[in-house]
Amino acid sequence: MKTALKQMAQIIAADTYPQMVSRQNAARAMQTLRSAEVAANAQAAMDAQVPAMRAAILEYVDELENAQSDMTKIFETAHEIRGFAESAGLVTTGRIADILCRYMDDMERIKKPVDLTLVALNVSAIGRAARAEDGDVAMGDAVAAELAALVARRLTDAGHG
Repeated sequence: MKTALKQMAQIIAADTYPQMVSRQNAARAMQTLRSAEVAANAQAAMDAQVPAMRAAILEYVDELENAQSDMTKIFETAHEIRGFAESAGLVTTGRIADILCRYMDDMERIKKPVDLTLVALNVSAIGRAARAEDGDVAMGDAVAAELAALVARRLTDAGHG
C-alpha cells in the first residue's frame, strides 16, 4: 500500500503555485496589520483573555505542586508555565519557571542528578508567585534573583560552571 501511495504522490515546486495575493495587495495588507487600530484591537483581545490564561496557569501550578518527585512531569509543567505566564501577566512566575527549566536542562546535559531540595524551592516559588497579588512584584523579583544565584552555584558545584 505504501508503495502505491509513493507512486501516486507528486512533488510540486513552491514557485509553481499561483500567488495568493498580489504584491500591491500584500503591501496594503501589511500596512493594515501594522496600523494602530489593529494593534489596539489585538491588545484588547489579549487583555480579555488574561483571566482565562491566569486560570490556566494556576491549573498548571496545581499540577506542578502535585507532581511530587516526578521530575519529568515537573519539567514539562514548568516548561508550559514559562511558555505563557508572561502573557497572563505573571512575569515573575514565568521567570522562576524558566530558571527551573534551565537548571534541569543543564543538569541533564552534564549527566548529574538534580538537587531535589532546589527543585522543591523553585516549585514552591512558582506557586507563590502565581498566587501573589500584583503589588508583590518587587518581592517576586528578589526571590527569582536569589533562586537564579542558588541555581548558578549548584551548577558550578556540579561542574557545569
